[in-house]
Amino acid sequence: KSFQNREREARLRQQVQTLMGQSKLLIGGADVEVTNEHAQTRIIRGFHELIARAYPNLRMLRGVAYTEKDISHCLNRSDEGLFGNDTTALAESEQEVLAFIQSNNRGGVRTTLKSLLERFERKPYGWYYAAILCTLANLCARGKLEVRLDGNILEGGELERALRNTHGHGNVVLEPQIEFTASQVRALKSFYEDFFDSPPRSSEAKALGKEAGEAFQEMVQDLDRRIAQVDQYPFLNALQPALESLKDVAGKPYTWHLTELGRQEDQLLDLKENVIDPIRKFMGGSQKDIYNQARSFLQSQEPNFIYVSGDEIEQIRTILNDPNCYKGNRIQQLKGQLDSLQARINEKVQQTRSQAETSLKTMQERMQTMDEYQSLPEPRQDELNKPFRDLSDDIGQERLIAVIKDRARYFEEEGYQKLLGKMVDMARQKSAPAGSPEQPQGGESGRPTHEAKESPADYIHMRNLQVAFDKAWLADENDLDQYLNALRDALLTQIQQGLKVRI
Repeated sequence: KSFQNREREARLRQQVQTLMGQSKLLIGGADVEVTNEHAQTRIIRGFHELIARAYPNLRMLRGVAYTEKDISHCLNRSDEGLFGNDTTALAESEQEVLAFIQSNNRGGVRTTLKSLLERFERKPYGWYYAAILCTLANLCARGKLEVRLDGNILEGGELERALRNTHGHGNVVLEPQIEFTASQVRALKSFYEDFFDSPPRSSEAKALGKEAGEAFQEMVQDLDRRIAQVDQYPFLNALQPALESLKDVAGKPYTWHLTELGRQEDQLLDLKENVIDPIRKFMGGSQKDIYNQARSFLQSQEPNFIYVSGDEIEQIRTILNDPNCYKGNRIQQLKGQLDSLQARINEKVQQTRSQAETSLKTMQERMQTMDEYQSLPEPRQDELNKPFRDLSDDIGQERLIAVIKDRARYFEEEGYQKLLGKMVDMARQKSAPAGSPEQPQGGESGRPTHEAKESPADYIHMRNLQVAFDKAWLADENDLDQYLNALRDALLTQIQQGLKVRI
């Protein structure tokens, strides 16, 4: 009996399949032509035809399989390439959604994301949830729609979160983007190229307006960084009015750049040509190096300026303090004046250095001709000559004229006197008999030490003598005789007092 039941079931199945394969399919009172007699295939094709007739606009999706993960990709389409924001490449599904929103807007009906989903999930569309959201995201990326939540325009991550949040769809309002004329778009493109020296990436109105706003923000930040150096470069104060104008423009919405920017176009281009570009060129080229070199030279060489004549110093200061020094050929003039001043100061430094070295050489030769020096052994002589060599080396490296003169003068008035006293003391120790108080005591080894102490003998330099003469200069032979007599009296007075006069 069980076997018979199984056979009966098989025959029933076969009979049903045969009858279904030969049956007529009717949709809307009309026959559906399905040539295949396989029951399952016939039913599947029939239902496909039923879906196509019940949802005729489903084909607008072109068979693309969307998921919620594609929403982010669709929103970022405008950044992917040249045609990412092409307004002429709207898909049929995008045109249908845009037309629905525009129709509601013209009729004064507010379109929410919830009403949009309800519209396109029903007949004749039958679109699924992810497809509707991705189509909407494509329109937002193309700049065809504005999405608002509580009156605020949503963009970027906020827009993606609003599309995904099913609980807030009733508060998300969709509005068609303001239509801009082709001439407005061309005008903004032309201004962008002229003002920012590069073509814009975007060709669609909204994306172009936003890109212009971002470019203004970047320029504001760049000028802010430059003005921060105004302590070093006072002429950067000229950027302040330009910065204020750009800050006002950068804070405008993208629609303003397309509709109102033309009114300030001439003013902004003048600022760029007369202030922004020249300063940028100055700060990014060799002119800045010349300026820094001149400023550093004035700071480091200022003590030397009293020793050189000419008006280059004042001219250099005038150019450095000129608020318009970044214009024209002022820096080229500064370079020539700076080179001339440097050459003259270097010449004066070398001249002063030569005079100091000549004076040192003269003092050294006088010391070496004295009997006390001649009586000393070579190591002691070298010890006396070492201060001359050290001072000569220091003077050879010094760049300040006043310092060179002061070092030479101090050595002549103080160091040379001590050196002569030391020489005399060395000579005394060498000539003193054994056991005398001047003879240096031996160390632990019993050998005499050769350390010499400076003599307390008093010296006076000839320039410090007080000569009793009542005239400022010598005009004739009589004046000369009087001055020589007064000088002799002054010299004799010092010698009688036990002082040695250094000449």
